[in-house]
Amino acid sequence: MGNMASVMSASVKVAIVCLGIACLACPQSPRPSAGQATTGIDSLNAALVHAYRSHDPLAYAALYTDTAVFEWPAFNTVRGPTELAAMARSNWASLHDMDLRLIVSTRRVAPDHAPDHATEFGAFQQSWRDSSGVRMTEYGRYVAFLLRQQDGSWRMDRFFGFEDSTRRAPTRR
Repeated sequence: MGNMASVMSASVKVAIVCLGIACLACPQSPRPSAGQATTGIDSLNAALVHAYRSHDPLAYAALYTDTAVFEWPAFNTVRGPTELAAMARSNWASLHDMDLRLIVSTRRVAPDHAPDHATEFGAFQQSWRDSSGVRMTEYGRYVAFLLRQQDGSWRMDRFFGFEDSTRRAPTRR
């Protein structure tokens, strides 16, 4: 029986070693570098600006996660892509020649504990031509909570913004 216990003990050791090797061999999802995260988030911001310029509420809504929350003091809280597209469609209806400029002041990609999360703080300038042809510019601030998706792209999960002021844009001479 002593010989049998020795064989079983050796078998258990071999099984543990094999299991350990198998675990090490399993591919783990690579963690994005800070540079990759910055590039991905910059791409998200560029897509946001493009959605504004092209007046595309569906492209705008596609930049958010399925669980996204959009908060703005002057509006009811909006949740999910369907409501986001409806909000954009409604709000943009009377705004022509629309443009958006984002000025990122701080971006933090969570390091080790949550590398798929980022927070961005910044300012924005949204300009448009109203129905009478007057060019207006709205200035404001925002904070966005961003999530990296399975494909490596980034989406907004939570957005909070507020307006500082809206002014008639200076006329060019």
